[in-house]
Amino acid sequence: MGADKAFIPVRGRRLIDCALEALAHASQRFIVGGNDPRLEDAAALADARHISDRWPGEGPLGAVATALELADHPVTVVLPCDLPAISPEDVAVLVQAVRESPAAAPSAAVFTDQRRHYLPLAIDTAAAALAERLFESGQRAVASLLDELAVVDVPAPPSAVADVDTPEDLG
Repeated sequence: MGADKAFIPVRGRRLIDCALEALAHASQRFIVGGNDPRLEDAAALADARHISDRWPGEGPLGAVATALELADHPVTVVLPCDLPAISPEDVAVLVQAVRESPAAAPSAAVFTDQRRHYLPLAIDTAAAALAERLFESGQRAVASLLDELAVVDVPAPPSAVADVDTPEDLG
């Protein structure tokens, strides 16, 4: 897109603000990664913390592992910053799916329509060590972590998974 997506305005709001607003009911909110000073400002405005990714530029699994390591609640939600219409209600559905998972092992919940969307993601925070182990073994994709967990597929509301990847997506 030629610019940091986090700061691209969509319908009068920056994408980073859309993600933080979707996490409005969370008791902890982190912005993981990035070195733009505006991330500190966005975090401060949203009562969140900006945290350096332990493995910057190494793919999404490292950011997920970083978030899981920092979280001190049973379920962690990971959102990309390019979902302008995701809502707190969408996030709550994913969290509830993890909480209600009958699996004995750590579980995760993702939205599914014609395909499985690996982000946004709600995940048992107990998967932190697994995420780090997979990353250290060379994995970089979130899918590799989900392959090791009990995954609950939740029907995707179109607005919750409509991402912004190109300038045409901004319309």
